[in-house]
Amino acid sequence: MTKKIDLSEITVLPILESLSFVKMHGASVARFGDGEVDIMMGHSIPYQDYDEVLAGRLREILGRQSDEKLMVCLPDVFNNLERYNSNAQTFWKAHFAKYNDFYRDMCQSSWYGSTFISRPYIDLVDKSAAQTSFAALKELWRDRDIVIVEGETSCSGVGNDLFAAAKSISRIICPSRNAFAQYDLILEEVKRVPKESLVLLMLGPTAKVLAYDLMLQGYQAVDLGHIDSEYEWFQMKATHKIKLNHKHTAEFNYDEAIVFEKDSVYESQILAKITSSSERKENSMTSESVISIIIPVYNSSAYLRRCMKSLLNQTYQNFEIILINDGSTDGSGLLCEEYAESDQRIHLIHKENAGPSAARNRGIELASGDYITFVDSDDFVEPNYLERLYQTAKTNDADIAICNFNSFNEERQSFLFSITSEMFFEKVYTVQEWIDQESTPKNNLYLAFTLATFKLFKAELFDDVVFPVGRLREDDATVYKLYLKANKIAFINQGLYYYSQHATSLSHNSMKKDVEGMIRNAEERIALLVAMGYDASQHLISYQKRLEKCQQDAMASGQITLYQDISTKLDLIRHFKKNGGRDA
Repeated sequence: MTKKIDLSEITVLPILESLSFVKMHGASVARFGDGEVDIMMGHSIPYQDYDEVLAGRLREILGRQSDEKLMVCLPDVFNNLERYNSNAQTFWKAHFAKYNDFYRDMCQSSWYGSTFISRPYIDLVDKSAAQTSFAALKELWRDRDIVIVEGETSCSGVGNDLFAAAKSISRIICPSRNAFAQYDLILEEVKRVPKESLVLLMLGPTAKVLAYDLMLQGYQAVDLGHIDSEYEWFQMKATHKIKLNHKHTAEFNYDEAIVFEKDSVYESQILAKITSSSERKENSMTSESVISIIIPVYNSSAYLRRCMKSLLNQTYQNFEIILINDGSTDGSGLLCEEYAESDQRIHLIHKENAGPSAARNRGIELASGDYITFVDSDDFVEPNYLERLYQTAKTNDADIAICNFNSFNEERQSFLFSITSEMFFEKVYTVQEWIDQESTPKNNLYLAFTLATFKLFKAELFDDVVFPVGRLREDDATVYKLYLKANKIAFINQGLYYYSQHATSLSHNSMKKDVEGMIRNAEERIALLVAMGYDASQHLISYQKRLEKCQQDAMASGQITLYQDISTKLDLIRHFKKNGGRDA
């Protein structure tokens, strides 16, 4: 059992010794103060609501012994509290009265750096050392490229010379409130900058987790919290905390009556701006991201109006529709012309019939959007289909966003709901995790894996990837290649797409006879997965099941040669397994 210590036994290095350690070792810094303790104890603070995951991460980092890679810091108030003014003394005495046991249980390391490397002025009675402290701080970034990760109201260094010694300044602007809710987006954005950069973090409790995770990635990331306000007070020789009128002020927690002075220099330094979920929802209608909707059309006059109505009524309106009339003979082409004349966002191409692959490939060539989605001309979608997929892709920084589908039986004119609201969930998959869903029947994941529809793809994924012309099961032969080019794949188990079931659809006719194509697609996929180093074990299991089904289908359709070829493959697999594998 860990022995509880007396608070006076907690060793915190002075400010200058802490800064010397950081400078000497190029260490990252995670600073803990009263706000982080509040979070760890289950409470919200003005700019960060309590988050269980955040609290756990903070406890993990605080429990770490400082070393040359990461200096963990605590306030230098466990001894000689009289160095601080009466307000500070009163605050810390009340804080320790409330959280004494927490510190005695958690703070077991042999030493800590000083949290007050970013608070070297205003609370001290003797402020004479502040100039030396600020000079030592500036040495951390002298002649270095710095990346400031801060809230949108912070404007650190704006209107002062705090970072004048830096070689260059870049900024990643984050939500000022509840930044941890966007943690993955923030981390991924910071990881885009060169590792030689010095990352300065002014982002409350979130900064501690960033400092730790960036350290693990090979960055030097220093959590500096309220340094800008301290430096402003130092420059004006303030004796108490004065509210700044042009940016956020430390501990004036509601940013009221501020006239920001964000000039062209500040704006030019911004590498990225990460907005909150509510801001993204508000801005979704005016986003610059265009979605290209590609619709192959072949003899679907009975269904095309329904399809187009569902798309034109989308809540997300920043789209283009590319209609590829693939040699229709039933009047579908005239309907397409009617729509193209009525809306400048609708583009129409007439071409000779060559099948859905050729039509989709032509649509991809013409697409000008940042994202691409495919909708079949006999299908239709919910009004928020585009918005939900787009939000899912952007929120999770995913290259592909996927929803689920329900069906509509044309003969009975009835919906068939396989995905209901009670089944809703969202999940972000790695490529390996998603390709393992290839044969998962639950929630129709095996169909969500295979089909090209009800997905939103980043357009760049289609560089060098085309649908195979002249082959059936073109989705099965193509979509997995796009997964292999993605970084993350986000899935929402929500039936936003409606698949039309009718007797004339392709899946009810020629595809059922394409037994050989079903096998070839699986073999091509397994070969590519193995060549790229992915674990293909789930695909090998489903491959054998696919062979067994195709063996029955080949016999039923009278494809005797194919039946014999499949039987040979199955015999080889069973013989191999029966004898314990290759080395038996």
